[in-house]
Amino acid sequence: MKYFIIDDFIEKNLCDHLIQDAKTMVQDKGFVNINVNRKHLVSSSLEFGSLVENSSHWKTLTDKIDSDSFLSFCRTKLDINEKLHLTNFFKIKRPSDSDINFKSLSNQKVKSISTSALVKYSFYRLYKNLLRKIKFSKMFFSKKLPVELLYDYSIAGDGYFREIHRDSDSRMIVFLLYLSSLPNETKGGSLDIFKLKENAKETLARPDPSMCEKIESITPKPGRLVVFKNDNNSYHSVEKLSDSKSSRYFIYGGFTLLSQNNPFITKGKLKTEFNFFE
Repeated sequence: MKYFIIDDFIEKNLCDHLIQDAKTMVQDKGFVNINVNRKHLVSSSLEFGSLVENSSHWKTLTDKIDSDSFLSFCRTKLDINEKLHLTNFFKIKRPSDSDINFKSLSNQKVKSISTSALVKYSFYRLYKNLLRKIKFSKMFFSKKLPVELLYDYSIAGDGYFREIHRDSDSRMIVFLLYLSSLPNETKGGSLDIFKLKENAKETLARPDPSMCEKIESITPKPGRLVVFKNDNNSYHSVEKLSDSKSSRYFIYGGFTLLSQNNPFITKGKLKTEFNFFE
């Protein structure tokens, strides 16, 4: 597994401002609960867009990571030779009325949506999915792979964990940026890196723990950036948080293929859930 770690990628002061601005400006609006005791706000949501527009701190971070220079930096550090074209599809700077209505419906529970609106929503989702696959196919991008930086702001609490896994197929370059540390009395919360044991012949997206050997544990720390290449063997997990009275604030995301196949994933299938970003 190819990965690198950079401490103080952003200053602690900026980390504190990012957390505080999100608490003040967004509160719980737009957050979706996923995994175990983790809620996230995706970068393509209306609420996230409003946060970036109204917070100079979030604008600073967005300009830093959603850029050709950051993509180039990651490619160089990870020895990735494939030519990548950074673009936007899910993140819309000036959403139309239709985009706003569609994204607003995405945040509602199914039972609260009228039947007619649900039908329109379903057709619109199918249309957007088809448009993405055609627009960024080899037909129009024969020499470069079109990617978008899809990421989220996450808050995880007591009980949160992730099993040993590699990331979904369309993710090419994945990163974690920690905005906070955890109190000394907290157990778990580290990002654990694994490799397959020598006798483990099968490559899976979700290997059994008995097949894996831990390489390194990386503890959360404000401004600490972890970036890795998402390939067949990029196995990692999050140790279960316990006895924690504080939340684990972090940003998770990656440069994600919008249509074509990931050249680094040749075994096993794990589809990317693009619906989170619609």
